[in-house]
Amino acid sequence: MWDFFGTDGGRSGWTAYAILWLRIAFGVHSLVSGLNYFFHLVPPAAIHLSPAAPFVAALDDVGLFFWIKLVEVAVGVLLLLNLYVPLALVMEMPTTLSIFYLNTFVDAMPRQLYTGPKELFLNLILIAAYSAYFLPLLTAKAEYTPIWRKARNAAGRNPVSGPVSGPVSGVAQAESDA
Repeated sequence: MWDFFGTDGGRSGWTAYAILWLRIAFGVHSLVSGLNYFFHLVPPAAIHLSPAAPFVAALDDVGLFFWIKLVEVAVGVLLLLNLYVPLALVMEMPTTLSIFYLNTFVDAMPRQLYTGPKELFLNLILIAAYSAYFLPLLTAKAEYTPIWRKARNAAGRNPVSGPVSGPVSGVAQAESDA
C-alpha cells in the first residue's frame, strides 16, 4: 500500500520524519521555483546584475529555460506527493548542480550563497536516503536486461533482486517445450 507520508504509518522513527520534512522542503522549493517562472509568485533575484545573466538569458532565448522550469514543477509535485521520488531526485540533479555552481562560484552574493548549497544539500541528502534505489547502478560488470525481456541473466537470476525461477527467455521456454 502506498504511504503518502513515507513514514511507514509512523513506525519508522525520527529519521523517517526528518526525511519527510526534507522531501517536503525540497518539493516546495522546486515547485515554487518552477511556478515562479510562469506566474511571478516571488520577486526574482537581481539576475541582470549577475555575471550569470547572459547564460540564463541564452537559456531563455532558445526555450530551454521553459523546460527546466517545467521539470522543476514536475519534481516538486512528485516530491510532495511521494511519487517516483528517486526519479524526481535524478531529474532535478542537473539543475541542482547548475544552481550550485552558478550561485556559489559565479554570483557569490549572499542570497545565492545560501540557495545553491541548500539545493545541493537537500538533493544529496535525499539521494542518500533513497540510496537503495541507486546502488544497483554501481554494478561494475552489469549484464544487459532489456525492457522487452524479463529481467533475468543467464543463470536465471534477476540481476537486481536475486534468484528467479523459470527460463531465461521465451526462446528457452519454446526450446524446452519442443
